[in-house]
Amino acid sequence: MLIWFILQKTNQSAQVCLESFFNTHHLAAPTKSAFTQSRANLCPKVFKRLNRIIFRIFYQYNKIKTWKGFRVLAVDGSTLQLPGNHKSLRQKFSRHFFGPKADAGHWMSRISYLYDVFNGIVIDAQMESYTTSEATLCKYHMPFVKKGDVVLFDRYYASYELIFTLLGKGAHFVFRMKDNWWKCVETFLESGLDEQVVCLQLPEKHHQLLKKYPHLKTSHKVRLIKKSDRKGDVQVFCTSLIDSNQYSRKSILNLYKQRWGIEEAYKLIKSRLEVADFSGMTCWAVQQDFYAKTLLISICNVLCIDIKPKSPMRRRCKTEKKNPPRKRIINRTYALFQLKEMIRKTTFALDQLKTWLQDFVKKVRSCVEYSRKNQSVPRKTKPLCKYAMAYKQI
Repeated sequence: MLIWFILQKTNQSAQVCLESFFNTHHLAAPTKSAFTQSRANLCPKVFKRLNRIIFRIFYQYNKIKTWKGFRVLAVDGSTLQLPGNHKSLRQKFSRHFFGPKADAGHWMSRISYLYDVFNGIVIDAQMESYTTSEATLCKYHMPFVKKGDVVLFDRYYASYELIFTLLGKGAHFVFRMKDNWWKCVETFLESGLDEQVVCLQLPEKHHQLLKKYPHLKTSHKVRLIKKSDRKGDVQVFCTSLIDSNQYSRKSILNLYKQRWGIEEAYKLIKSRLEVADFSGMTCWAVQQDFYAKTLLISICNVLCIDIKPKSPMRRRCKTEKKNPPRKRIINRTYALFQLKEMIRKTTFALDQLKTWLQDFVKKVRSCVEYSRKNQSVPRKTKPLCKYAMAYKQI
């Protein structure tokens, strides 16, 4: 019951959420003190294990979306500011000082996702201290990468150890490279070529990988691809897909664009689910909120994987020929809201789960949004709050 409550809990005050949750089934609501004491005995890893159960069942029984037969994953990290100054935060996280005079101290954490960009599944999530690098968190994701995967990485991730680890696992990769970090990239840029195959040598300090992966060789060929945008900025990508006939330069560049899916996942958990507005101040409470809302993203995307948006009534428009065609997509924010409502209703009535699932599909299918090709919106600066929000919303 505690797990169900945390999953559907909104960012309203704890007592308001408890009243809403239990009064739905005509039960007396416990106090927020009872909720705080109960969650102190719940390990946050339970949400990580539930997430693993979900994606294992999903990959076992569903026909997943792939790219040329490969499962496409992406790795990226971000940061979260933690609330309060509870003593338990010292066990896992670290305090850092910001501002011109470095006098604003905050408890910070670094988070990282291994995300299936085509199917919207969070394969693995990590939440560690702010002092932990994104490259270190990436190593924690590696046990979930398997043969037949293509992993997309942003800058600052590329390293000999990571490249040869992926090759040892039989997985492929696409890295965005830093031109001033790699000698082969600098030479490639000076050559003026659009793509080139180069050979990478495994350094001696990483030869322990040869024992872990006996079939791994000390040298391997990779493919460098150059891209120039309209502003004249040059980007270099490194991939293990060296067959240019089967994997053209354009297809690799288009594949890397799919990495934006993990940015959308962070937008969901930060902006839509407001993960930074934690419901507790202890070390376990902040981890419970983060992993629970990560689990919600996976559940929501699994339920929406086969939902096709309802076709609206056909209307004639004078500007129809001028405007590009629009693609119908479902409203993820509305889908998350309906998922929380379904969890709240079925907590004490699991025998009616099938009925509420059908109702969920019907409502989400009818809530349609539109997306145009090459549509872009300028980034806006966040306006300052007119007043301080010291309390939870009603």
